[in-house]
Amino acid sequence: MRRLFLHRSSAATVISLIALFFAVGGTTVAATGASAAVAAAAGWSIQATPNPVGGSNSILNGGSCTSASACTAVGDYNSGTTGVTLAERWNGSTWSIQTTPNPAGASDIFLQGVSCTSASACTAVGDYFNGTTRVTLAERWNGSTWSIQHTPNPAATPGSILVNAVSCASASACTAVGTYSNGTMNVMLAEHWNGTRWSIQHPSNPTGSQASTLAGVSCTSATACTAVGNYNNGTTRVTLAERWNGSRWSIQHTPNPAGGSNSTLNGVSCASATACTAVGGSFNGTTGVTLAERWNG
Repeated sequence: MRRLFLHRSSAATVISLIALFFAVGGTTVAATGASAAVAAAAGWSIQATPNPVGGSNSILNGGSCTSASACTAVGDYNSGTTGVTLAERWNGSTWSIQTTPNPAGASDIFLQGVSCTSASACTAVGDYFNGTTRVTLAERWNGSTWSIQHTPNPAATPGSILVNAVSCASASACTAVGTYSNGTMNVMLAEHWNGTRWSIQHPSNPTGSQASTLAGVSCTSATACTAVGNYNNGTTRVTLAERWNGSRWSIQHTPNPAGGSNSTLNGVSCASATACTAVGGSFNGTTGVTLAERWNG
């Protein structure tokens, strides 16, 4: 299992991820020509997505669209010797594979999330093994090529850094979140891109937390981001949300389902600084159930 809360299928069951495209207004939007999917009158339809030649266990972990004809998805695949980066582009009619760089000497390289502010400005994040430990990874699409950006790493124990998600309010304002080990326990990770460089931020860890992670983030401006995840309160995992106001991160109170346990928030989307929806799951004593929470400002 690659991710504890952003689930990655095992090698025995992983299949190529198929893209889904939503149709609105009673008109199905689907690929045309040889790549056309079987479409219903309205709703979701399957799109054909290519897989790297000679690769296996291909998966797309995150996607971002700036229009109906400009979407980017990122993930990874097994090249025969190790996991390497994967990016695909939707141009309104077909998906195509883009060339993505991989850090020299690296292995087990994953892109976990992507955020685009235009068809020529996307940022993808993930992590990789550098021969000693797992370290952060960010790549930038400029409309013609992907390139690796330098990202700092917090002091951490080997195998500890996982970058889960990214959100860009503009081409010069991106926030990435995840988790890392501080040598004692897993704590939250946040990094910010200001158009020139990435820098580490310091989210607040809940009092008494025995482990915490940020799994999703959404920014509506450079001074308004919401990140969600979970932490262990000593008894079970509970929901977590933090807010960036342009100068610091602060914890927001989030409810947990009555009688539930192992509650997590895995993704979030904000339409404005006062309107966010986070989603995840919880265990109700019998089975895992869906969970959604709303921030009203």
